[in-house]
Amino acid sequence: MNAAPSRTVRTTCPYCAVQCNFDLHTEQGLVTRTTPTRDCPVAHGTVCKKGLSAPGDLRHPDRLTTPLLRRDGQLVPVGWPEALAYVRDALTPLVQSAPQRVGVFGGGSLTNEKTYLLGKFARVALRTPHIDHNGRYGVASASAALNRTFGLDRGLGFPLDDLPRSDLIVLVGANVAETLPPVMQYLKAARNRGGAVYAIDPRVTPTAKVAGRHLAPRPGTDGVLALGLLHLMKQWGRIRPTAPAHGLSDVLWHADDYPPARVAHDCGVPEEELIVLARAYADARTPLILTGRGPEQHTHGTDTVQAWINLAFLTGHVGKQGGGFGTLTGQGNGQGGRQHGQKNDQLPGARSLRDPRHRAQMAAHWNIPEHQLPQPGHSAQELLNACGDPGEGGLDALIVLGSNPVVSAAGAGQITERLKALKHLIVIDFLPSETTQLATLVLPGSMWCEEEGTTTNLEGRVQRRRRAMTVPGAAREDWRILCDLAHAVGRPHGFTYPTFRSLQDDFFLATRGARADYSGLSAERLDRASAQWPVPRADGPDTPLAYAPTYPTPDGLATLHVPRLPAPDLAPRALRLTTGRLSGQYQSGTQTRRNPALKGANAAQIHPDTAHAHGLRAGQSVTLITAHGQATLPVTLTPGIRPDTLFIPPFHWPGAANLLTDPAALDPHSRMPGFKVTPVTLRPAPAITANSAPERATPHPTSPALQP
Repeated sequence: MNAAPSRTVRTTCPYCAVQCNFDLHTEQGLVTRTTPTRDCPVAHGTVCKKGLSAPGDLRHPDRLTTPLLRRDGQLVPVGWPEALAYVRDALTPLVQSAPQRVGVFGGGSLTNEKTYLLGKFARVALRTPHIDHNGRYGVASASAALNRTFGLDRGLGFPLDDLPRSDLIVLVGANVAETLPPVMQYLKAARNRGGAVYAIDPRVTPTAKVAGRHLAPRPGTDGVLALGLLHLMKQWGRIRPTAPAHGLSDVLWHADDYPPARVAHDCGVPEEELIVLARAYADARTPLILTGRGPEQHTHGTDTVQAWINLAFLTGHVGKQGGGFGTLTGQGNGQGGRQHGQKNDQLPGARSLRDPRHRAQMAAHWNIPEHQLPQPGHSAQELLNACGDPGEGGLDALIVLGSNPVVSAAGAGQITERLKALKHLIVIDFLPSETTQLATLVLPGSMWCEEEGTTTNLEGRVQRRRRAMTVPGAAREDWRILCDLAHAVGRPHGFTYPTFRSLQDDFFLATRGARADYSGLSAERLDRASAQWPVPRADGPDTPLAYAPTYPTPDGLATLHVPRLPAPDLAPRALRLTTGRLSGQYQSGTQTRRNPALKGANAAQIHPDTAHAHGLRAGQSVTLITAHGQATLPVTLTPGIRPDTLFIPPFHWPGAANLLTDPAALDPHSRMPGFKVTPVTLRPAPAITANSAPERATPHPTSPALQP
């Protein structure tokens, strides 16, 4: 047999939502070198360390290459016929008699085509209402606020190239330097053209250092800050709404209750610093507000983001070049992943599962009776909380694709026990994870450059992902596995695609006429150039500016909502735990923790004064205790953090952050858990080195043991 020829394949990064392009150089069917793509429409020839190191994981010794079935408590290798026979015997009785007892959990890094197919599989093959994904833990609150306001969620409604046109960029809880590194070139370009950049964050992050202007409110008070700015804009005569809209008067009246003295007190910032920021915003011609996970990952995250949208809209800056509002999607295909069917209430094209017209459209496309489409089921955290529950609303089986909820879900200790209580846990993945360790069946899937597809980046730009190599061993491409599962449960209708291209064409067509319309796209068009959705015509333009009036609402108008925010916790000497991502890691670390080129310390960042008050030294270990669990981490002294705030990485490592967060309290609009603010107490523990893993991490004493 002849060796595979050398090739160069252009594709997209598997990591963050910038979706940089790079060229993969292959020899004998394996990737040997990576070079950034100079004509990349997003990053213009830059790629961060994570992207450049990504090929190092492709043939990792831990790579899953054969199905694994649990026997006598152990996962043992089996062939595909035996694995699919298990699926048939385990799921077919449930699918036929109690489909609501089966759940599906996806991921925000799946391609658009896999997102579409996973939602179709859940609703057409399994006929379960219970499907959601880990994107619910990211940008969901901003997504909910945008949809409530404009009837549309496209994250950034403008190209990244517009950022340098802004004369003021306000980053609200968005540590771009560590989470979306290639975007820093746009912030620096704005500064080089005379613009200002403000970082609003309880820490002096690497982004804040570059920005040069920083305001550090208490975690959880970002919405109060926005209301205070709106109050001053009204007082100073800067109210000039972008367009007629519902709710303008109510929102403006509500802002009267947030004068500078109250806002400074509640946010824990000097009043004069608040006034400086307000003056900068009032005087800017093209101010731009960008939110990240900081204001969003709260049980009031939707209302917090709503407050910032209100500010941008009422000052006349939404929908124009260089100004307005946008939210920074984090995961690789976070935007496409929340549009095409794996959210519990959504059908492809960002259609609503509750809308009779949308339901009829998709039923017709899938050639099934409309009544067979289930209504919305559990959201992500509720779905995981229901696992193994024998009562009404509980689940007996769960299928997981491209996610590691044992690490990423709130209340990880409790969620671990819920997954262990399932009769059937089927996980499709390419590397072992904390979730695969609990599975009854593990199916080896495909990695990013072993499959075709499209991804949608943070500015709504759709790009091609191209295959550079084939899956190893007995692994299969994820889309083929989903079709195999549909056949195994006796529902092959709609899951017999002769080629990937036929699946891709089905996906594009399924979005026709929807708000997130991709029907004008094709692989050939995307080979010529990327495109920002909606793209309804093959011979027509794309849509760089998404939030210009009129809006895809019944009357074409936006609707502003009065933010309902809780009173901040002002208890003296109270400590609040908050979380954030690190530049060297990604999501739950299934890939990046294995990559020797990527590092990052799983440590608790504490202000020196706080450490001194608790008798702590740098490198000493400290036990963090909340109402939900406890974890022990080494201490890093961080002068740039608020003294009333502790910071740890969110879910790059198991057995730490999410043992401490609440699995029950959820945002009423987005169903987001409260990741960002958790009351915490400290207890010194025996010293460990700053770069080591946590000495120990346990659930709350009332919870069962964490280890399987």
